[in-house]
Order: sequence, then structure tokens, then C-alpha cells
Amino acid sequence: MFDSVLPIIFSWPFVAFSLIATVVGILYEIPFLVILGAITIVPFSYQLNNVQYFRGVAFFLPVLQLFSAWALKEERNVWAWVLCAPTIAIILWLFVINSIIGFF
Repeated sequence: MFDSVLPIIFSWPFVAFSLIATVVGILYEIPFLVILGAITIVPFSYQLNNVQYFRGVAFFLPVLQLFSAWALKEERNVWAWVLCAPTIAIILWLFVINSIIGFF
């Protein structure tokens, strides 16, 4: 039972929190929230690394968010958005795919 509960807890609730924390952190220029978002996306990127198409690439998602926090600290907001764009795009794409599969 414990093995089936862990992916549920660490997947979409952490992903949603990470996405919200990252977007709010960039909007209000709070690097700590972006770092918190990078920490909470680590279990999801670990699970995503087991998918054939994302193998090796998924581990760069938290790193890109950390670089985004650094860019935010250096007051380069455009670079912060650019560095978070792959993470946001993958999360939204997987959410849409999961929603479509859930309806059928």
C-alpha cells in the first residue's frame, strides 16, 4: 500500500505547488519561492526520468529552476521566465494529456 500512495502524494500535489510557487516567485521577485519550487519538483522529475522520452532531460528541470532563481536575484526577470519555460511547458503538457486520458 505504501508503494502506491507515495507516487500519488509526490506527483500532482507537489507539481501544482511547485508551479504556483515558481510563478508567484517570479511575478513578485522572490527567489526563495522559486528555490522552494525547485525543491518540490525533484520527486516529479525523478519519476519523469523513468519515461523513455524524458530520460536524462528530466533531471535538468530543477536545475533550470535554480538558475531561474539566480537570474531573479540578479534582477533579470526575462531570463527567469525563459529558464522556467521548459518546466512550465512540460507540466502543462502532461496535465492536458492526463486530463484527456481521464475523460476516455
